[in-house]
Amino acid sequence: MEDLPNQLFTAIEIGNAKLVTQLLDKGAPMNFELFAKATREKQYDILQSILDFGWDINTESAIDNKVPSALVYTFDDVALATWFLKHGADPNKRCQLRDATPLSYAIFEAPFMIIELFFQYGGSTECGQLLHYASMRYDPDGLRILKHLYNKDPCIMDRANDYLDEGYEEFAMNYRFGLCTPIQYAARAGSLESVRFLVEQGGDPWRLDPYRRTALSYAVRHQHEPIKHYLTHLKNESYVTV
Repeated sequence: MEDLPNQLFTAIEIGNAKLVTQLLDKGAPMNFELFAKATREKQYDILQSILDFGWDINTESAIDNKVPSALVYTFDDVALATWFLKHGADPNKRCQLRDATPLSYAIFEAPFMIIELFFQYGGSTECGQLLHYASMRYDPDGLRILKHLYNKDPCIMDRANDYLDEGYEEFAMNYRFGLCTPIQYAARAGSLESVRFLVEQGGDPWRLDPYRRTALSYAVRHQHEPIKHYLTHLKNESYVTV
């Protein structure tokens, strides 16, 4: 009896698109991990063959509930990301764990050109808790992306003092897993510019997280001295939120 699943894995492993098509014709079962593998290895012919057999490009991982679709594996290649989007990939497809989308993860870690591309193909500021994910960025693009989001939709700041997942049905389940406000995430990431911008837009640096820590607590804990000095100065000036 033929071992179609292993044969299909091997065909994708060696990049044999013709063999992949033959195996799919024989009824070899497709799954997300195989599609993701072909995506990461940029095997366009194989990806097209899989789609031709009816695979939904927006299928989420059955193993990792944080992965909304294989679109998240295209961030390092504009051509691949564009191919996915032209074939119907949805930048607003949420994962099973929470309202986190391919655009959310792009906001967190992708180059700016990928973020812009996702917006060009229907990415929405109303999905994916983008303010929180922008605040998590560790690189210097954090402030640029925060401003970009604000310019697209100033109402995004309505959640400046909310925890991640706050207002969603998943909040009760995820509450104790390190949920923070955008300012707390920015303080953890070490971005003074992002912290300052969020404060200027009405963010409250003194809201406590579920473990009763403030943004200043995170700055001290992670040894981000510029943020520590900035927030300490605000505290000494008796900063009051409006």
